[in-house]
Amino acid sequence: MGENGIASEFGDLTGMTRQEVDDFLRGLGAEIRTTREGYVAYKFFDKSKVMIRPNGEVIRTPAPKYGSDGRNINKGLRLHRNGHLLQTRDKLGNLIPGTHNTGKN
Repeated sequence: MGENGIASEFGDLTGMTRQEVDDFLRGLGAEIRTTREGYVAYKFFDKSKVMIRPNGEVIRTPAPKYGSDGRNINKGLRLHRNGHLLQTRDKLGNLIPGTHNTGKN
């Protein structure tokens, strides 16, 4: 844990109330905004993020990392609830089936 920005530096948020999560993430210095779709987005200074969907699902994304050519090398990756990286795209950038839930039916 912790090698992918602030969003990877804490454990599972399961079992916490929405208010407890909000207080905790604000305490870590997150900027908060609500999207038109009803997501609550917590963005940290390192650009890692925690998004909470209207249904309560938590989505964590790592701080961007860049290759020597300036390309974002971890774009499209997400963090597991324990802070470790989840691979959601293959080396060609294609979505790996079953790894990315958009929340849309």
